[in-house]
Amino acid sequence: MSTARDAFALYQAGRMAEAAALCERLVVEAPSVEAWHLLGVSRLGLNQAEAALVALEAGLALDAKRPGLLSARALALTTLARDEDAVVAAEAALVADAENPLVLNALGVSFRRLGHAEKALAAYDAALGVDPGFVDALCNRGIALTDLGRFDAALAAHDRAVRAAPRAAKALANRAALLSLLNRPAEAARDLEAVLELDPLHPRLAGDLMWARRQICDWSEDAALDMLVKADLKLGRPGVSPFAALALFDIPALHRRCAELTAPPAVAPVWPVRPPGERIRVAYLSSDLHEHATARLLAGVLEAHDRSRFEIFAVSYGPDLRGSMRERLKAAFEHWIEARNLSDAAVSALCRERGIDIAVDLKGYTQDGRPGILAHRAAPVQVSWLGYPGTLGAHADIVIADAVTLPPGAESDWSEAVARLPLYQPNDALGPALPPPSRAEAGLPDDAFVFCCFNNPAKITPDTFAAWMAILKAAPGGVLWLYAGAPGAADNLRAHAVQARVAPERLVFAEPTPHAQHLARHALADLVLDTWPYGAHTTASDALRMAIPVLTLPGASFASRVGASLLTALDLPDLIASTQADYVAKAVGLAADPAALAALKARLSEALKTSAVFDPTAFARSLEAAFAGIAVR
Repeated sequence: MSTARDAFALYQAGRMAEAAALCERLVVEAPSVEAWHLLGVSRLGLNQAEAALVALEAGLALDAKRPGLLSARALALTTLARDEDAVVAAEAALVADAENPLVLNALGVSFRRLGHAEKALAAYDAALGVDPGFVDALCNRGIALTDLGRFDAALAAHDRAVRAAPRAAKALANRAALLSLLNRPAEAARDLEAVLELDPLHPRLAGDLMWARRQICDWSEDAALDMLVKADLKLGRPGVSPFAALALFDIPALHRRCAELTAPPAVAPVWPVRPPGERIRVAYLSSDLHEHATARLLAGVLEAHDRSRFEIFAVSYGPDLRGSMRERLKAAFEHWIEARNLSDAAVSALCRERGIDIAVDLKGYTQDGRPGILAHRAAPVQVSWLGYPGTLGAHADIVIADAVTLPPGAESDWSEAVARLPLYQPNDALGPALPPPSRAEAGLPDDAFVFCCFNNPAKITPDTFAAWMAILKAAPGGVLWLYAGAPGAADNLRAHAVQARVAPERLVFAEPTPHAQHLARHALADLVLDTWPYGAHTTASDALRMAIPVLTLPGASFASRVGASLLTALDLPDLIASTQADYVAKAVGLAADPAALAALKARLSEALKTSAVFDPTAFARSLEAAFAGIAVR
């Protein structure tokens, strides 16, 4: 007759399914604490956390103080992301077994998800005090330090994890994620290449590697990685981050698939009695409420909101970066909720308590975004807008667009209903500019035609670059002025130019500079060349604001169509190319025809005076009309 000892032997041998099956029989034939315990931990090993929890709680009904059961229950609750319960369970388990590194690590995981990074760090440190080589705790410690903005210490923690387990794919992938955040994509790519050797099926590997290489314009194996990413998505695996997917391919159906596979699970909210009030309460959720592209676009609209009809809240979960933009935004919002130390669930609960009618997510799946806030349901109506130009796949009810960025008939690729404004992208009002530097100061030849693109180099695809090289070959007096981007990008682009038989010195690179100076230097450019499939958004507005024409090639996806949206609103459709060949021909034609370019610039300058594109008050009125139409009162 089989016994719990036999089940334990199967468990130790890693034969989890057999151990679980035997224990399922034992708890019916001869229920015991040991059988329930082994059934629970076997199910945990099989990634069946719900079933494991049932078994462990049955065992605790027989012996409420058994340390192993208490510990395993804490691990199951952490796995299920029932974090408040998990913290209580872990603390109870640690009373019985104070030096259990697994439980200490799990406690850290739950604390981090609850927004308590300092407590998480202390838990990981305690786990490492017991087991200094515990790789999970080493990795998690690096993540907690990143949350706290202690990046040097975080990198040292990830280095320590890799030294402790040089063949652990998880440790390398975690270090790669931090290196990418620190704008060191070449090093991140090397770590991901090592992961590829160790574990080719590591989650999101192909997409992360492709994206890291795109940061430095390294297109080696690009086609192969692209194929792997798309295969992953079609097979139901999240093969790439949704944000990277927008830049890697122009297939909205796959963008939706990627978002759906990434979206956090929905949590049913408890709706409190909402405070009475006649005004519509709108909360803007973002980590970028400081000197940032999103803030520069939105500030004037926030200032122009009609306070007699709308009560405006900021929910800021980013760092408290001081400066004039931060102060301007704080003055523009009626209420400012500092949420960076709150969990997703707590932020949503706070929004519900404040009676928010419409929650506007300004981040989506971009860096530092927190889609989990929407998953916990912050408001009766949840809106995705401005920060992430793609579907969230879940949890947002409405996406704000216009007829160019999201044309009628394209709605099937979106999980959200569409609210169309006259123009999708807001802009601050026009104002005086600083004097530009000289061309010599910018490293540009005085007599050249300056083609310009200040988009992040990660948006430069092989196809885009091929078109640019064709333009330079047909316009021998031209140079291409690009944003320098991450270390290594400029060198790789010059090497690609040599391969295309274009002199590398015809590529000139602009380093980062404060925004006012950045705007001023646009005056040195003749024509901006947009990228695809992820085109210029804020960078298009920057150029147009300075009366520099932007040539764009819209594709199928929203991310590729913002430039076309702005140009349509400015009545400059001749700058919207229909094909890659048309794009090249238009650029070459303008470089060869100074009179045509001058006439185009004059039309743009006149449009800036008469159009509503740079009128934040007009934009606020159209946005408020949309809000009034979608609010549930």
